[in-house]
Amino acid sequence: MLHRLFRFHHLVLRWRSIIPEEFLALFIAMFIFAIPVSADMRMQNRSLFMHSAEPGVTTSYTVSFDYMSPQAVGSVDMLFCIDPIPYHECVTPPGFDAANAVLSEQSGETGFSILSKSTNHIVLTRLPGVLTNPSSSYTFDNIRNPTNTEVPFSIRLRSHANATATGPQIDFGSVRAQVTNSIVIETQVPPMLIFCVAQEVTDNCTETNETFYSNMGTLDSETTLVAKSQMAVGTNASGGFAITANGAPMSAGTSVINSPSTPTESLPGTNQFGINLVANNAPAIGKDPEGEWANAIASPDYGVPNQFKYVQGDVVAYSPNVSLMKKFTVSYVLNASESLRPGVYTTTMTYIASGRF
Repeated sequence: MLHRLFRFHHLVLRWRSIIPEEFLALFIAMFIFAIPVSADMRMQNRSLFMHSAEPGVTTSYTVSFDYMSPQAVGSVDMLFCIDPIPYHECVTPPGFDAANAVLSEQSGETGFSILSKSTNHIVLTRLPGVLTNPSSSYTFDNIRNPTNTEVPFSIRLRSHANATATGPQIDFGSVRAQVTNSIVIETQVPPMLIFCVAQEVTDNCTETNETFYSNMGTLDSETTLVAKSQMAVGTNASGGFAITANGAPMSAGTSVINSPSTPTESLPGTNQFGINLVANNAPAIGKDPEGEWANAIASPDYGVPNQFKYVQGDVVAYSPNVSLMKKFTVSYVLNASESLRPGVYTTTMTYIASGRF
């Protein structure tokens, strides 16, 4: 042993006489620090955003990371495994499938397309280029999530200088995620239709006068008999509401007082029964619709002052969308000719409101 130490000491003394100490120190420093420049580096700020974490559903994945090495990049390899360790065997997560993946978005380092894809493997490719935006993300559609909620899974990432993800890697890293059964919190606004009819009603249908009968008086050829009723309506239906008027014209047995099928002024001395839903002065009866919701209106044929009409089943008021609350006053006019057959003339009017949900 002493002999070997002596020889080593002698050899060092000979080197010192040949190579200056400063040069030897520089050589050692270059040896120590030059090697890491060519070594691969770990990608930073790695993340995976799953647009749905439900097991087995088809969704979108956004993979993000920062390239670290300054070398030109031509491809990125993404391998989906249960284990994140690069040199361990890759077991595909149960139920996972990336065979139909589509690269839908990319940012940072762009220009990539999918070179190849399989159940658990995606390779991105581009013309090799120098990095200008290292912080990058790539979104893939049509990826099916794993089905096992108890076992996490990983994406093993590698970048390569060439366009085929072969040869030495540049940077590497892994991200890890797990599917889970989501907690769903939901609520709903129930469909609503508020409607009331009586001789008089309040604007919000909280009260009516509970009167549903009107005696219009005695018919003669010189006088127009009148009556009124009210109805209020409101709905949150997206298609609004419609109110139809239903009932036969005034009659006494087989004798019928006809109703005009088009808006017509009140004509004493003729057989006429009609309604409208606006204010009139000939005769003086009725009110215009009341309420803030301007989209709830009387139908055109029933919204002309001093013009009356009645066709059974007609829509007399409506709104095209949501309307909370509106009150309508229905005016009735009744005229008779001298030749009208004597009798008690009656009708029952039924109003039906429908919400267009």
